[in-house]
Amino acid sequence: MIQPKVCWVSSFVALAIVWSAESATAQAKDQYHFKFMPQDGQELTWKRGVAAVDSEGAEAIVRVIDSMDSLPDDQTTFRITVLNIGEEPVEVSSENIWVEDASGTRVSMLDYEELAGRHRRDIKRRQALALFGGAMAAGSANGYTTGSFNYNGTTASGGHFSGFGTYTAYDPNLAAQQSQQAAAQNQATLNAIQIRQLGGIEALNGMLRQTTLKPGEMTSGIVAFDVPRNLRKSVEKEPVSIVAKIGSAEHRFQAKLIELP
Repeated sequence: MIQPKVCWVSSFVALAIVWSAESATAQAKDQYHFKFMPQDGQELTWKRGVAAVDSEGAEAIVRVIDSMDSLPDDQTTFRITVLNIGEEPVEVSSENIWVEDASGTRVSMLDYEELAGRHRRDIKRRQALALFGGAMAAGSANGYTTGSFNYNGTTASGGHFSGFGTYTAYDPNLAAQQSQQAAAQNQATLNAIQIRQLGGIEALNGMLRQTTLKPGEMTSGIVAFDVPRNLRKSVEKEPVSIVAKIGSAEHRFQAKLIELP
């Protein structure tokens, strides 16, 4: 019996979803972490193998943490915590945080809205491919099989004959089996997309969002960026600086970028 079309249709759709995801994140595959190099007045601490550096100014205490959080689009990440120790409110946002190479070139952080938009577009692509694949699989679940055969024989007068033919046959039981298989595979694909969607939303909810800190208040969150070519050249060679401008002061943290295995 000829193998049902539903299997190769579902495989095609699964590959298309993977290709779509890879093309969307091709520029963000390499991830890095920081090896901190604390400067005068800064304190390096460790907690369960995770490094952090504190910087104290007149308005705030800022802590950067070498935390490798998993975001949907695989950015390089770290965490930042800010405590307002001044007498006036201060603004905290990813717009006022950047990474600087040795030449002073800045790399801006990605904000929540941008990454949430990327995630929404990725989910929509995957859902569209799943719907397309489901329609193809459903259309192929028609219960028909095709094949070919050879024939030969001898006539009543002693002559010989031979030939080649094809056939098409309908099997209602096969049609039902194919339909159930297509529905199950399509539902599994949609479930996987939904899990990715929820996991991405949960991860993005941990990102640093713009916050006004009153005296004594504290905020913390994930900061993310795509590592450009100029920073890749600095990996494990020249130090870079993480800069967080809180109030009127810039808190600078020196580190080396280390590529994750």
